[in-house]
Amino acid sequence: MKRKREHILTKTQIVSAIVLVLIMVGVNMVAHFRPRGEEIVATEEMTPEEVSKPASTRLFAFDPNTADSLTLIELGLRPWQVKNMMRYRAKGGRYRKAEDFSKLYGLTDSAYAALRPYIRIDSTVWVARRDSLRLLKHERDSLKHVADSLRRDSIFSARGYRVKKDTIIELNNTDTAALQYIRGVGPAVARHIVRYGQQLGGYVSPEQIREIQALRDYKVPFDTIIPHLTAEQDSITRLRVNYIGVDRLQRHPYLNFTQAKAIYELRRNKFYLKSIDDLRGLPCLTEEDIRRLEPYLSFEK
Repeated sequence: MKRKREHILTKTQIVSAIVLVLIMVGVNMVAHFRPRGEEIVATEEMTPEEVSKPASTRLFAFDPNTADSLTLIELGLRPWQVKNMMRYRAKGGRYRKAEDFSKLYGLTDSAYAALRPYIRIDSTVWVARRDSLRLLKHERDSLKHVADSLRRDSIFSARGYRVKKDTIIELNNTDTAALQYIRGVGPAVARHIVRYGQQLGGYVSPEQIREIQALRDYKVPFDTIIPHLTAEQDSITRLRVNYIGVDRLQRHPYLNFTQAKAIYELRRNKFYLKSIDDLRGLPCLTEEDIRRLEPYLSFEK
């Protein structure tokens, strides 16, 4: 008769051993995934002010409505804050006064207090934006209609409508109706002349109407029109170079983006520009460019 085999461990001992093994595995996993001691200490020692502290302390004058992303990063704003600003501006949002900038999400009171003395809001941006909207409403008169308008103008001139050979008109204080009293100038031509003057900030010389591409394409008789025009430079609206950004500069007909960016960077590096002579060292501006720009730039502080 075989003898019954005895168990070495009881059921209670087996269960206890399994529980002990599970506890040891759990402790090892916690120790493996737990942050290092020095990392915990470093996190605990950082105050809320240090966490939100700007990455840069280099401050200079800027316009929150026109400053580019690199400029904002250099001022110490976080990339996600800059992204929010760009999204806000892309939707048509603008900062009307310096206090509006304090509403930027994530900007602490201390960071705003440091940036506040350097905020420059260019009020001319609103005027330019308003004028741009007005111009867009008149874009229904496209170039494909210019030929018909000029043909009609020549018929009117032949019949003597609104023609005064001795008429002299000052370009910077006139409107489309007055311009049509000149032989060869009809509604479309008058609108192009007035519109280009608004883009320039005013005419320095009647010869500038030769620069209007639409009129050159349709062979407008400049030699007939120009003797009846004058331009007073006292009416010129100048660009305040030390306060405006790239967007405003490049809207002028005599500047492209590269030139506007170069002027802006030069001004930012020098903090402000004193005169037109400061621009002569820029390789993207020729002497002819500087000559044409000089009447339209203001270097006041």
